[in-house]
Amino acid sequence: MNFLHNSWYCVGWSLDHGDEPVGIKLLNRELVLFRKTDGAIACIDGICPHRFAPLSRGKVCHDLIQCGYHGLEFDAGGRCVRNPHGSGTIATNAHLKSYPVAEKSGAVWVWMGEQSAADPAEIPDFDFVHDRKKWAGATGYLKIEANYQLLIDNLLDLTHATYIHANTVGVGTNEWEGETRIDYDFSASGKVINSDYVWRNSPPTPLLREFSERSVGDIHVPMRLHLASSLILDIAMCDRGAPPETGDQMPSAHLLAPETENTTHYFYAIARDDRLDDKAITARMIRLVEQAFVDEDAPMIEDIAQIMDDREFFAMRPLILETDKAAIHARRTLAKLIRNEIDHTGSSTDGAAHKKVEESA
Repeated sequence: MNFLHNSWYCVGWSLDHGDEPVGIKLLNRELVLFRKTDGAIACIDGICPHRFAPLSRGKVCHDLIQCGYHGLEFDAGGRCVRNPHGSGTIATNAHLKSYPVAEKSGAVWVWMGEQSAADPAEIPDFDFVHDRKKWAGATGYLKIEANYQLLIDNLLDLTHATYIHANTVGVGTNEWEGETRIDYDFSASGKVINSDYVWRNSPPTPLLREFSERSVGDIHVPMRLHLASSLILDIAMCDRGAPPETGDQMPSAHLLAPETENTTHYFYAIARDDRLDDKAITARMIRLVEQAFVDEDAPMIEDIAQIMDDREFFAMRPLILETDKAAIHARRTLAKLIRNEIDHTGSSTDGAAHKKVEESA
């Protein structure tokens, strides 16, 4: 499988990047990130070219990262600037590739494609991770043993919450009021895809009950995908028929970073706009979110991945429902972007993979 390289991918939360180097595998490449003395984060290939040691096991020396195996040092541009052995000669093949990095919305982002095309304005803009005067919440991380597009499918079609998440982040049908209904709307513009739901005349989810005093109302659930794989969900529960901005706000981020074809980094955050100083509520919310992700979503998605057994999604002739519009559009748009990138750069030599992308479109 090919990935979209001209895209920003979250590689962690800003607060998790301190004085120590951090290693991560992204799009099948080993990377290392480290903070320089000015506070900016650098990202270069994470394998030392000498004996292939992971640079994440080294240490940061001022604006350089030193390999923990034999002491070679590399700067933020990936250039080897010191060889402590022999005459100190630095071979031409000692240099590593570097990648654009940006910090925005409380997260660290890496651009894996053409450096000249990296525009931080394309990174999703949200404030609930870092603005603690307005929001209370927490961040987390999961490793999912499945292709990242299966997670996108899951997040764009939230009708599953009624069935798999009835005790955590959804409302089961047995709790619906007499006239409860689900409204759905889909829209797309360029690399942004919207999959918006409204649960009308609904009781709160177990997660909303942690801080909302409403016993019934409209739950607005708008999900926004920024291709390739960053999703923002702005849940609000308001009085029946009222605008969502008048209700209880519970935004969340679901930032996916493909590690390999079959594994995905899942960085998530959740927040609320009420009872900001109550840490017990925050702790209970995180437990419910982790239960939903770890005990409910992940096993189902990983089972699906096992059943698919690397078979291409559309080749399996999936049944497509009305509420699948966003997920199907996302798959087709992503396939076209990847195909266009391959055609433009000529970087793929895998004809079978190229054919697979074409079939997806």
